[in-house]
Amino acid sequence: MSKPETLSTFQFFQKFPDEDAARKFFEVRRWGDEPVCGHCGSVDVVECKDHKPMPYRCRDCRKHFSIRTGTVLAASRLPLIKWLLAIYMLTSARKGIPSTQMARELGVTQKTAWFLAQRIRVT
Repeated sequence: MSKPETLSTFQFFQKFPDEDAARKFFEVRRWGDEPVCGHCGSVDVVECKDHKPMPYRCRDCRKHFSIRTGTVLAASRLPLIKWLLAIYMLTSARKGIPSTQMARELGVTQKTAWFLAQRIRVT
């Protein structure tokens, strides 16, 4: 069994320079090639360019959804890049990371960082 590849912080920011790169990463990990409705599970989906927070619409149940629908990211207003950075920080730290340090590095409050860490650990 080979050792998993470690990613430096510099490499992380090269790989995920903006919100769009983080969104694409989450979409490929969750859906693969084509989006699946987070409400009914249908693959009959159309992309809506003008509906920013919910960019996809299911043709079967007629509901709008995004990559966040039905996940721990659903009720959060934090950008996906901050979620991804928090996941990276929690998984790359050997002995864990305090919520106060995570808050400083993400630019959020300590309470938000603690809540984020708890949600990430649940999944």
